Amino acid sequence: MKKVAVNYNFIDTYLKMMEAKEHHRTIEEIVCDLEKELAPVKEESFLIHAMRLIIELDAKQNSPLYTHLLSPMRQTLYLIDVYYSIDMREASVDMNGERWERIAILLDEIEMTYFVNVGFPNDGDLYHDERDKKIGVSLATFMGYFGNAVLSYEEQTLDRIVRYLKPYDEYIKLRCGFEINEAVKFILHVRELNNGKLNSIYQPFADNLRYYSAHPEEWCKLTQKFEERGLDDPRDWWYQPELKGMLDSLTTNPGEITVHELKELMNVDINTENLCQILKFFSYDKDSQKGKTIYYAGKHHSESNPLILVGGKYVCPCSKFLFEGLFFRLDDMLIKDVSTKKYKQNKDFAFEKKVAEVFRTFFPKDTKIFANYSLDGIAENDLLVIIGNTCIIVEIKDCKFREPFRDPLKAYDRIKRDYQNAIQLGYDQCRRVEKVLLNGKDVDILDADDKKKVLYHLKNGRIGEIWSIVVTDFKYGTIQTNLGNLLEKDEEALYPWSVCIDDLEAFFLLMKKILKGIAPSRFLEFLDYRERLQEHVVCDDELEICGWYLNDREQFKKYADKDMMISTNYNMGAIFDAYYHVGLGFKNELDLEHKKFYKIPDYPRSFELNELNGDIIEMLK
Repeated sequence: MKKVAVNYNFIDTYLKMMEAKEHHRTIEEIVCDLEKELAPVKEESFLIHAMRLIIELDAKQNSPLYTHLLSPMRQTLYLIDVYYSIDMREASVDMNGERWERIAILLDEIEMTYFVNVGFPNDGDLYHDERDKKIGVSLATFMGYFGNAVLSYEEQTLDRIVRYLKPYDEYIKLRCGFEINEAVKFILHVRELNNGKLNSIYQPFADNLRYYSAHPEEWCKLTQKFEERGLDDPRDWWYQPELKGMLDSLTTNPGEITVHELKELMNVDINTENLCQILKFFSYDKDSQKGKTIYYAGKHHSESNPLILVGGKYVCPCSKFLFEGLFFRLDDMLIKDVSTKKYKQNKDFAFEKKVAEVFRTFFPKDTKIFANYSLDGIAENDLLVIIGNTCIIVEIKDCKFREPFRDPLKAYDRIKRDYQNAIQLGYDQCRRVEKVLLNGKDVDILDADDKKKVLYHLKNGRIGEIWSIVVTDFKYGTIQTNLGNLLEKDEEALYPWSVCIDDLEAFFLLMKKILKGIAPSRFLEFLDYRERLQEHVVCDDELEICGWYLNDREQFKKYADKDMMISTNYNMGAIFDAYYHVGLGFKNELDLEHKKFYKIPDYPRSFELNELNGDIIEMLK
């Protein structure tokens, strides 16, 4: 599945929030109304509708289903938990358009109420002092954290599963009753089931449409046959055997492709006992939510346990949720268990190796790349890339980013602590290396494990531009894309580029795919103009900025030097999903045997930029 981001337009969101501020209700009142709307809806009808919301996300900009939803994936997962929290469900009606309209409006009201509570904590107002800057950081971070699902491709989560969890197979088997390879095989099996049903439903429509579009004379012959049968009304033609497949395609709810019989799920080459444990691991515990008030800002059971049993059948969501449920639950288990206390340390080593692989794969073979090195014989650093006369200092941080509190001032303190342990610390380490390289002397690059061993003697005359990059395993939202919010640095020092490994990997893959041999030199140009963009960009997804550069390099460079606050948008990053449709270049990319027959779908290539001004800058910059 593609990387699906929330489509926040910060101007529209801010205006909606200001409107909600004047007449907002309590979260509990809204949840109560939501439960009343959900109570009479039949379980299978509700779940099929929920799955449809996720399956059709690609079309959200033009679909009335998403008119009121800013964060459809998160809001859908939240809605599932609300549904199962209801003590007495009447289950008498199917989900329909009118009811969904009311539900969607309530979901939007809940999200806006949270934003108002975080953004205006002083009885619906700001404090009009230094606390307001903290509130701005908290609000933007809160919006990104709870508005987005995990913004990564399935292959990247699968890589984490194999890289981090596979070495602990024996322990996982003991605790959970299955091995990593078995769980992955099950997820891929569910993926095939969903894709198979999707193709069986929509392929007849696509095939017939393609055929009759290419052979209009055959369409004329077919309609003549229908008329000879006495079918003068074209609406009756759909029920004829020749077009029955097309009718099925048009009348089938896309969410139905996720519903499977138990025997279908069990039809996979996995030990039966272990397979039962996998089903148990992923299955949603309906009783766990019953009677609770479910809050939007929190962890949702539907994210970690996405497999739902209903009427003897299983509703199996897209494989993205199964991969993520597997990784995050096992990762959390391994971190907390005393018997696996070295897991975090081993995971850090594996993460550093991953980052090094991404850089080595991108840059040409004659690039000098040093991992685990030292310049002063004391401090150890992660990665140094030397290409021509340019030095790229890379520090790698795998630190948790905890969910923000709803109290914006408490949230700010937590956000800043997590930021300092990751991005700030990474920058400080980069800065120390920068100062050594800028000292005007030759530098010996030492092996950090054997500091007497010189890996390379770097002459001062070969030191030209110096760039710093802090690579994280988590995404920090606006405080990472715009380092002017929280980063502490010397006034004369340049900003580093801080980026999550998932975004860095996708950016490198697409640059190589599009730009071929000039990709490394263009990346160095990107670092230059990306640094200039700091302090005047509002963005929650770094791939929007990267996509902007790839789509319209000259516009990107022009606005990087403009003294104006810029808000990016989802369309800027659409290029990544477009190329993923035909193969982005991940190692062991899923569905590659099919993707080679696809064409790159249309995607936005030019953008209108509007300057943010007034109160919204103060709230979100």
